[in-house]
Amino acid sequence: MSSLEQTPYEPYKRYLLEIAYDGGNYSGWQIQPHCLAVQEVLQKILTKMYAGLPIHLIGSSRTDAGVHAQRFAASYLTPVRPDIPPDKILRAVNRQLPVDIKLRTVREVPLEFHARYDALGKAYTYVLNLGAPSPFVDRYSWVPYHRMDVAKIRAAAQELVGTHDYSSFVVERSMIDDAVRTIFRIDVTEIGQFCCCTFVGNGFLYKMIRCLMGTLEAAGSGKLDPAAVRRILEARDRSVAPETAPPQGLFLMKVFYSEEERANFRLDGLPFCF
Repeated sequence: MSSLEQTPYEPYKRYLLEIAYDGGNYSGWQIQPHCLAVQEVLQKILTKMYAGLPIHLIGSSRTDAGVHAQRFAASYLTPVRPDIPPDKILRAVNRQLPVDIKLRTVREVPLEFHARYDALGKAYTYVLNLGAPSPFVDRYSWVPYHRMDVAKIRAAAQELVGTHDYSSFVVERSMIDDAVRTIFRIDVTEIGQFCCCTFVGNGFLYKMIRCLMGTLEAAGSGKLDPAAVRRILEARDRSVAPETAPPQGLFLMKVFYSEEERANFRLDGLPFCF
């Protein structure tokens, strides 16, 4: 038990939640002063369900303000009493959540499980709207500044795949010890008027996907060729890369806890229509 996080009650079980949320009204996943976070909303409901015992959720990562999630992962330790089964947690919490946050799954995992450190990777999808702006989709996509060539986006994306130092694509580099990550693949998929770029990697740095998308948008417009994208990557310098893409087009799609589910993940449709 010594390796578990501290709780004011005796830990009994650990539940893992998969959470979908529209991030437009939140400061991100993690609780912060003076703004509303998804974690805060969920913890208040769970604490009430457990008779006022303070429930603390450990998230698999953070998400920025305005970023969405299809299957964000977070876990918590349950007390001995009340002992509430996962199916009842799912139904009861969803009844109390606002319309922009919902639980997808609740399951028991080993007590020693850690939502962040046991993760083997994540998938994110960024949505570009290549058609006309719309009040119904602009909340979930980015209308690029220029006409896009999807073939150029796809070619540039391949320059970013692999194990690299991604210092050119991270905000606040001085706050990070190591910028080396592995991107296993970047799938570029056209669905109607939308171009979806899905990143599957072992982990991503602060605003890294949005920084990468700023570069892919520049490549799609013809301002950068694939060789220039490679030079930006190898420079390890944020100042040489294009600006950061806005948050509303980004979705955390899935957190992986097995290599099989990571290898098999594919985008099934538009993230905001699932």
